[in-house]
Amino acid sequence: MIGGILGGLSFLGSIYGGLKSAQSNNAIDSKLAGQRSELQTWYDKEYNQNYMDTDEAKSTLQVLRNQMGQRMKAVDQNNAIRGASDEARVATADKLNQGYSNAATQLAGYGTRKKEYANRMYQSLLQGQNAQELGQLQNKAGQWTNFMGNAANMGMGAAQAGGDGAFEEGDNTLTGLWKKSKLKNWLNTGFSPQSY
Repeated sequence: MIGGILGGLSFLGSIYGGLKSAQSNNAIDSKLAGQRSELQTWYDKEYNQNYMDTDEAKSTLQVLRNQMGQRMKAVDQNNAIRGASDEARVATADKLNQGYSNAATQLAGYGTRKKEYANRMYQSLLQGQNAQELGQLQNKAGQWTNFMGNAANMGMGAAQAGGDGAFEEGDNTLTGLWKKSKLKNWLNTGFSPQSY
């Protein structure tokens, strides 16, 4: 009888442990899925953003345009004072436009490097995410192996105890207790508390 009770308690403990383990696994899976989603969202935003549309690039180009405007204003004032021809103004404007064009090309190059950096960072973080998920899968496999091993050991122990006659007296005792049980009488009389 004691062997049966201990076996039953062991079985219930295994089930409870399995349920708690499953709850923990679900929480971890949910967390990992959330992290993967956030990582993908970050990557999509960073990689697909046109660098020339970023605040940094816009600000840099605006500073260059302001400097070009100030430079042209100074050239126009000097030309008015000296009486210079419009060709000097056109030559200065061409130089300034060439500088602006070179700066815009450099900014576009920064955009390519930014994409390459985002891709390297994403691959690194994705590799870490995959390692976490693989670890979680290995953990689950280990838990199932332990659960099945415990169940098999419990079954073998019960079979061996039953073969040795450990449950014969216990079965009779449990049957006798059930026959005398108030719970049995209560269940048989339609759940009426007064009937027992």
